[in-house]
Amino acid sequence: MHQALQRGQAIILVAVMLGVVVGMAALAIDGSRAYALRRDMQNAVDYAALAAGDSYQRGAGLAAAESTAATDFGVQMRLYSAPVCGSFGVPGPGTFSVTCTYSDGTTLNIQVPARGPRGTELDLTASKTLSLQFARILTNGTSPSISAAANVRVNNLLYSPAVAALNQAGCGGTGGAAVSISGTGQLRVQGDLVSDGVISVVGGTGQITGDVFARCQATVSGLSVQCYPSGANPACTFPDVAGAFRTGYHLVDPGYPAPGPLGGGQAVPGNNVNLLPGIYASAVNVSGGRCYFLAGGVYDFQAGFTNAAAIISNELKPPGEPQPGNNKNLASPQFWNTTGGGCTGSVQIASVNCTGSGNCGTGNCGNGNGNGNGNGCAAAPPGDWSIEVTSTRTDTYNGNTYQRESAPSVCQTVHLDANKAIQVTVSNVPGATGYNIYASPNINGPVGNCTVTFGLADVLPVSVPVLNNNLGGCPAFTGSSCSLGFETIVLNGDDIGPPWTTNAAAAPGTTGAYPPNSETAPLAASKPNQNAARLAGAAGDRANENNCETVGGAYATCPAAITPGAVVVYLPGASCLTTTNLSDTYLFSGYQYNWVSLYDAPANGCGDVIGGNVNSAFVGLVYAPTAAVSITSDDTFVTAGTGGVIGNTVSFTGGLPAITFDAGYAPVPFAARLVS
Repeated sequence: MHQALQRGQAIILVAVMLGVVVGMAALAIDGSRAYALRRDMQNAVDYAALAAGDSYQRGAGLAAAESTAATDFGVQMRLYSAPVCGSFGVPGPGTFSVTCTYSDGTTLNIQVPARGPRGTELDLTASKTLSLQFARILTNGTSPSISAAANVRVNNLLYSPAVAALNQAGCGGTGGAAVSISGTGQLRVQGDLVSDGVISVVGGTGQITGDVFARCQATVSGLSVQCYPSGANPACTFPDVAGAFRTGYHLVDPGYPAPGPLGGGQAVPGNNVNLLPGIYASAVNVSGGRCYFLAGGVYDFQAGFTNAAAIISNELKPPGEPQPGNNKNLASPQFWNTTGGGCTGSVQIASVNCTGSGNCGTGNCGNGNGNGNGNGCAAAPPGDWSIEVTSTRTDTYNGNTYQRESAPSVCQTVHLDANKAIQVTVSNVPGATGYNIYASPNINGPVGNCTVTFGLADVLPVSVPVLNNNLGGCPAFTGSSCSLGFETIVLNGDDIGPPWTTNAAAAPGTTGAYPPNSETAPLAASKPNQNAARLAGAAGDRANENNCETVGGAYATCPAAITPGAVVVYLPGASCLTTTNLSDTYLFSGYQYNWVSLYDAPANGCGDVIGGNVNSAFVGLVYAPTAAVSITSDDTFVTAGTGGVIGNTVSFTGGLPAITFDAGYAPVPFAARLVS
C-alpha cells in the first residue's frame, strides 16, 4: 500500500512537471516566434515610414507616399503579392487614413494626423494575429495580435522658412531687430516667418499664412497668422492648419555649400545682350534701359553687381507673347519690355510669290540677312495657314548640353493663293539662338482661326549679332533701327507640302512635333505672363524653371537632375548685390544648384539690396547668412513660387511684397526622420 501511494504521488508530480515543461516549450517556441515577428514587423514599418516620408519630401504627393509605404512594407515582410488597400490620399474626418491587408492577414494602417506649415506626419501601424502552437493548450483558444508602429515627420517649413533672419538682435537685452517691417501696404508671406531676434513692425502690416517663430516674443504687433495653405482667417477647416505665434526657437544656419563649377574670366558687359557665366573680377553695373540675358551657370561677381536701370534674366521667352486663352492677341506687358527699351521681339508673316518650282522670285523670297532655308520657292499648298514661333537655345552644364524651348508666340494667319509661299521674319528676342516655326493648315476654318493643332515645319537659326545699344526702333523687320537684329525664312512646298502633317507622336524638335504648352495668366494685373506648369516629360514648360532634364539631356518629370539654364549669383568676399527700384532682375536657379539663386559667402557681411520696377524675382533661395538683406519694393518677388530668403537680418521698406514659399524651388529640406 505504501508503494502504491508513492506511485500515485509520482504521477501527480509528473503531471505537474509536464505542464511546466509544456509551458516552457510554449514560451521558448511561441514566445520566440512572437518576438521575431514583432522585430521583423517593427523593422518593416520603420523602413516603410522612412520611404513614405522620403517620397513625400521629394514632391511625389500624399497618395504616392502612402502607396510607397504599402509596397515597401510588404517587401520587407516578404509578402510580395500586392495588398488590398483603400483609396490613397483621400481625406477622412480630421485626418487622411488608409488600411492595407496582405495575403497572410497582416494589416497596415497609414494615417496623416498633421499636414501643414509645421510639417507632415505619417503614422504607420502594422498588426498580425499570431497562430499559436504549443501555447494554444494554455489559452482559451484565442490568438494574440502582434503590432508595431512608426511615426515620421517631413517637410517642416520650420527648417525651410519663407523668410528667416539669423541675427539675435533685440533678444536678451540687445538692441535692434532681426526682422524689420517699415514699408507701406501689407507684407504677405506664404510659409513661415522665422527670426532668431526681435521682429519689429513700424509701418504697414504683415499677413503670414503659416507660423511666426519669434524667439523672444510671444506675439508681434502688426502681424497676423492665417490658415495654411488657403490663407483663410482662423478658425480653420480641414485640411487647413491654423498658423500660430511660437517662441523660443533658434534657427541654425543651414550652411549650404558654395555653388560650382565656376567658369573662366569674363569682361564687364558691353553691347552684347547675352552674358556668359564665370568670374567677373571688376564691378558689374548695368543700366540705361538695356536688356541682358544670362546663359546658364554660376556668375561670380567678385567686386559686386548693380542693376541700376536694366532688365536682366535667364528666362527664355518667345518673340511676341500672347494673352493666355487668346493666342491671337499680344499680352501686355511683354516680359522683356518691363524696364527701359523694348526687347520683346516679334514675328511678321507674309504671302510671297514663287516663280516656278525651285526658283525664288526676286525680292519676294529673299532674306535680308542671308538666312534662306536653301529650299528655293516650291509653292506651298494653297489655303489658310496659321503660324506660331518658339525661341530655342542650348545651355551647357558640366560639359553636357541641354535643350530649351520657349512657349509659343502669338498666332498669325495668312492666306496662300496658288504659286505662293510663307515668309516668316523674326525680330530677335534676348537669349534665343534659333526659332522653331510651327504651322497648321486651317482646313476646316476661315482665316484667323488659331484654335488648331500646330506641327514643327522648319528651324530658323540666329546668325546676326544681338546687341542692346539701339533699342528705340525695336521690334523691326527691316533695316538697322533695332540692334537686336532680325532673321527671315521662307516656308514653301518642300517644308509644308504633302505629305507634311502634325504628329502627336513626334519627338520635340522633329518635323510635325507639337509645340510646348502656352504660358499662363499673370499673378496680377499689369504683370507679365507666368510660365507653363511642370508636367510629365516634354509637356508643359520646356524652357525655364519648370523644365527638367536628365543628366543625359532627355526631358524628364520634375524633380530631376538638371534644370537647364539655371543660374546662381555668387558673391564672395565683400562683394554686394544692388538691384534698384528702376530695374528688373528675374532669375531662376535649379536642381543642380540645390535651388540657391543668390549665394552670399558665409564671411560676406556686405548688405544686399533687392528692389524691382515691375517684374523681379529670385526663383530659388536668397541665401545671405552673414549679410543684411534689404527688400525695397513690392515688385521683388513677382513669381508663383520661391525658395525663400535667409539673411543675417531682413528688412522690408517701400511697398511691401508678397513672398510665396514653394518647396519645389527650395533647397532639399532635412531628411525624413522617425519621431517615434
